[in-house]
Amino acid sequence: MSFWDVALNLGSQYYAGKKAEDAQEVSTEAQKQAADLAYERALPWSTGGLFGAAAFDPRTRTAIQTLSPELRKQYDTYMKRAGTHEQYIPDARKDFETQRGYAGELEGDVYGAGKKFYEMQKALYAPEQEKARLSQESRLLSQGRLGSTGGAGEIEALRKAQEQVDLQAQYAGLDKAQQQIGMFRDRSKEGQALEDVYRGRQAGDLAMVQSLGQLPSSYSAAGQGIGQGLSSIAQTAASMQSTAAQQMADTSAAKWGGLAKGIGQYTSPTQKYSLEEAKALFK
Repeated sequence: MSFWDVALNLGSQYYAGKKAEDAQEVSTEAQKQAADLAYERALPWSTGGLFGAAAFDPRTRTAIQTLSPELRKQYDTYMKRAGTHEQYIPDARKDFETQRGYAGELEGDVYGAGKKFYEMQKALYAPEQEKARLSQESRLLSQGRLGSTGGAGEIEALRKAQEQVDLQAQYAGLDKAQQQIGMFRDRSKEGQALEDVYRGRQAGDLAMVQSLGQLPSSYSAAGQGIGQGLSSIAQTAASMQSTAAQQMADTSAAKWGGLAKGIGQYTSPTQKYSLEEAKALFK
């Protein structure tokens, strides 16, 4: 075999290998494009309705949910009103603490509180009692009975009557202290109840805010569902495209490989050269 025969044989093999490599690059690029196509078709869709809209930006891969203008107004109203309840809560809490403090103070010394109420009442009727005693003594003295047995009996009767009034006033003072404790307890409960009312209103407004904010999420789910529904179709199409590209690459490589084989057989139908022998021909 001549030098030119070997050169032609090696050149055809190289050319066939280069064509196979080019075909593989085309196949790889086609598979990448197929994968990109499958990804794009599987992305969520932007959807909307009466409640608002859900938009998806494939460039930034971010999703945005918005309410309709009418619902947005309601959302802002509830959000604004939720903040107004907070200003009344400290006053309700302060009143609760104050009333509970009064009740606790009285409970700590019930008898002392009862005594104070008794003294307050006694201060009202004590002058009348003193006036009654002085009037009795003056009358008995004018009758000449001040030191007599009968006069002493009248004085003792008046004293016992006034002591009975004092005893009743003491019981009344103790009962008044108990009533005051109950009253302060009730007022503290009212303060707590008022605080609960404001917190309940605030919670209700925030719940409405949350409910309104969740309305567009159904559109987001619908858009995602559309993308997922097309995902299997996109994957099938991508697989078919990738298989077609691979088959085309294989066909191209086989074509050029067969051509190289034919050239080799034409130039040397009987003689085969090893790699070392071929290299020696080019020295």
